[in-house]
Amino acid sequence: MTTKELILKQFQACHNRDTWFVSLKTALKGISAEQASYKSEDSTHSIIEIVHHLYFYNLLELNRFKEIPDHVSVTDNKTTFQNPKEMNWDSLVYKIFTAMADWEDEISRCDQEYLEKYLESLTYINLHNAYHIGQILQIRKSLGIWEGNNGINYTF
Repeated sequence: MTTKELILKQFQACHNRDTWFVSLKTALKGISAEQASYKSEDSTHSIIEIVHHLYFYNLLELNRFKEIPDHVSVTDNKTTFQNPKEMNWDSLVYKIFTAMADWEDEISRCDQEYLEKYLESLTYINLHNAYHIGQILQIRKSLGIWEGNNGINYTF
């Protein structure tokens, strides 16, 4: 397996292919806007805040991978969980899935040399995605809105 194939499989696992952990698609399946907004306490994040955070960083890093100039400086990570444009839940889910599909397209199109230039960032964005997918599942489990038959797939 090439490095490119490995990175692409990692993005697919985070996006929509259940493997050692459930994908974001599975983690968000069936969540209502009300459920996504629930917070157990002020110090925790809601699912919608986590998804916005994932969208922020996936889009930022995707644009950098595409070499689109930006002037983004994250001085306070807390702001990345906020939804300044007040996107509704369905729009936000659509946007994160679009960004993740765009990642897969860009990785598929790039050559190995280009990929190597961004390899560290690519591995970190996937680790970051997997970490927050786990948080979403934990919130769902605590709310009693996770079906036990959803889950990992070792037959990939």
